[in-house]
Amino acid sequence: MKDLLTAIQTQLRTDLTYIRDSDIYIAPHENYIPTQVRFPAIGIKDGPVTRTELTRGEVVESERAVSIIVYVKLAKPEAAVMGDDATDKKGVLDIINDIHDSLHGNKLSLSGTSHVFSPSESESELFGDESEYVQKKAVRYEYTQEEAIS
Repeated sequence: MKDLLTAIQTQLRTDLTYIRDSDIYIAPHENYIPTQVRFPAIGIKDGPVTRTELTRGEVVESERAVSIIVYVKLAKPEAAVMGDDATDKKGVLDIINDIHDSLHGNKLSLSGTSHVFSPSESESELFGDESEYVQKKAVRYEYTQEEAIS
């Protein structure tokens, strides 16, 4: 899983140049935002791993899930979701689309990866308090990998 999280982080840092590298981070929890982060930000969270034994126990197929969570600070309620053309600021929907452009079908040069698929996105959510509100939206990616058992 470590190799997958690192590869996703590197790919997003390369493709989403409007987000600072330090604002694309590995997250220990879906609602974790480091104190030094500026918005927009992206958290990459490990998900469940399922394994299936293939060909009489000689090969294992694993499906590794990863959640990618986008965070946008609320300035205008609609803009946090839809973006703001007047200021060229992207909303969570815009950033999720950019993530799909970056990762859809991208095997990230990981050995044995045979399939990449994004089966779901969460609805966007608002959280925070009176001093700061943040809009978030998550997308799930699943990576299928085969490896020989030694």
